[in-house]
Amino acid sequence: MNKTTFFLILFSLAGLNSFSQKITILLDDEPSSTPTITKAPFKYNKDFAYSFTLDDATVDAFNYALPVLQGGAIKEVEAPFSGLFFTDGCGNDLPFKSGIAWNTASISGEDAHTGEVKGLLTWKQLDSLYALGWDIFNHSFSHKSRWLTQMSNSDYTDEILLNRVSIREKTAKKIETPVFVVPSGDDLYQDIALQLGSKVVFDQSGNVSGFGGMQVDGDINLNNLKIHRQTLNEGAANFIVDKIADKAQNGGHYWYNEFTHRIDDFDSGGANFYSFKNQMQKIATTWGKNGSDRVWMAPLQEVFEYLVFRQSIRYTTSISNKKIEINIDASNVPTWLRRKTLTFIVNSTSNFSQVDASASIKKSFKGTGNIKIINLDFTNYTPSTSTQEATPSVFKLFPNPVNNILNVEIMNNWLGDSEFTITDISGKSVMSSLLNNKKQTIDISILSKGVYFFKLTQQQNSYISKFIKI
Repeated sequence: MNKTTFFLILFSLAGLNSFSQKITILLDDEPSSTPTITKAPFKYNKDFAYSFTLDDATVDAFNYALPVLQGGAIKEVEAPFSGLFFTDGCGNDLPFKSGIAWNTASISGEDAHTGEVKGLLTWKQLDSLYALGWDIFNHSFSHKSRWLTQMSNSDYTDEILLNRVSIREKTAKKIETPVFVVPSGDDLYQDIALQLGSKVVFDQSGNVSGFGGMQVDGDINLNNLKIHRQTLNEGAANFIVDKIADKAQNGGHYWYNEFTHRIDDFDSGGANFYSFKNQMQKIATTWGKNGSDRVWMAPLQEVFEYLVFRQSIRYTTSISNKKIEINIDASNVPTWLRRKTLTFIVNSTSNFSQVDASASIKKSFKGTGNIKIINLDFTNYTPSTSTQEATPSVFKLFPNPVNNILNVEIMNNWLGDSEFTITDISGKSVMSSLLNNKKQTIDISILSKGVYFFKLTQQQNSYISKFIKI
């Protein structure tokens, strides 16, 4: 892989959104005490999140997991499945969804998803799952690991980047894969994947508790995050989900994730079809729509995206008589998010039956009861002004990668003093100042090695580019 291709792939995940928006709540009557607005730890204000992944791109995800989770027929089972659901807390049903850890090639490097290899998903099936809200994760190009062959840093890099660009080029929606799932438990992939721009890494080992659960209350360090995954095992898996649900009853909010490979065994024990089906049905009937409705069943990426968006958003509130205004600042929201969603908890003695927002912001709300919530989806919201990804005609950064001295040269018309901000990959500002000249050097020796975003603001316009500190 040449250097031009490498940086084309790496820069594809760059960028920050920049928009502001006002949400207005009209109360039915004047409250007896001052209302408060808080961000919910989880989407839909659920107590715990459960994620499930099917590894190695097996066709079982399409033939068996999809019908169980979202409804459909399975030839080996007589009765069709009607799907499994939870609600958005506002009376709307939402289906269970999963994720796919995808390898593009066989160990020999040939595309394994043209339909010629029995037992594996095709690209068309992958597109169908993605359209249904499933997420696709980078699982390395050909599933190589140091357990099978000697691997150099270059080998790991190629496995990660080749798979990333293959998925983008061969899918209808040009799917990006910001989540990396380690193949074969080879944890040497972890740091390399993060260095190459992956936003989070999942492995059989990670920096969270060994049972696969992660508490999400309060702000979390989402930079270079490595998360443990638990293998689905019949019986034992249910016990752990029970444990997560019980812990979440005490006010904490936990995210638990499991995975398996094949589920096409209809006869023997272990993580076969019936153990998978029973597990999912138990979660649905106990904690889904037909139970306590405490679970948010969503793919790994969707949950992680909510946590990123939740921590990136800043807001203020103003209250006047029967009106609450929430002023949202999204200037630090990264552009790589597939979804941009947030749930607000409204603590008010007064009910409300009207919430106003831009027409392109999807919303649902529950304005009665002890716990009132507003679900907001900014995914398709297009602000009138936004931060744009810089092109060479705007400004350039060099050298890139850079060691200690970063050169900035503004290529368009010089508009006088401009501001710049450097943020790390989690969106945290690490340096900011003025640019006093069209050409300027910046000493970045205090920064740690890693990926950073350089945001230039000229009058009302902002531009952003990405650089690597080595």
